[in-house]
Amino acid sequence: MSFSKSFEHKQKLLDAALGEFNAYGYEQASINRILDQAGMSKGQFYYHFKNKEALYFALLELGIQKKLDYFQGLNLLGDSPDDIFSLFKLQIRHGLHFAREYPAINELSRAFLREKGSPIFEKVMAKHNFKDNEVIGHLIDMAYQRGEFRDDLPLPFIKMMIGYLFNQTADFANLDDLAEMEQNLNHLIDFMRNGLGKSG
Repeated sequence: MSFSKSFEHKQKLLDAALGEFNAYGYEQASINRILDQAGMSKGQFYYHFKNKEALYFALLELGIQKKLDYFQGLNLLGDSPDDIFSLFKLQIRHGLHFAREYPAINELSRAFLREKGSPIFEKVMAKHNFKDNEVIGHLIDMAYQRGEFRDDLPLPFIKMMIGYLFNQTADFANLDDLAEMEQNLNHLIDFMRNGLGKSG
């Protein structure tokens, strides 16, 4: 099989899987339906992916990379936010712009968040955990050095708390209404600012 043909087959599987996982979630998603939609055989599927879990991880990672590429094309720091909390709000606003521009990827993110409490959710979060995000960690480090956080709170606690709060957004953000989701996430940032930020 040529490289271009192999790439084409893999892309067809990923495209079909995106629709399947968005429609049915991880547990109810069917490899057979994905193969029917892609016009592929089981042999072609297993040439590219070990199992449904591997396909799901590949799809999520492509979505994550697409979003990273989108954010890297923005000059967030060039907007000169006043502090890290303002930067978080700016990221939320751009994140929602991304959601509107790439609705299928956004739907995959929403479908994934609905998996909370399931084994697949825990596996994905163990690999892609906000608390271990190096970029966010670096931003928190710089904000800490600038004195934007309370003096009585140690840096590891601040990182742990911000990571925990962001990881719980599915519990209070309305995933079906982007405007309400933005409002609730901004409330979360205000809550962080009032609890972790230096007053005055």
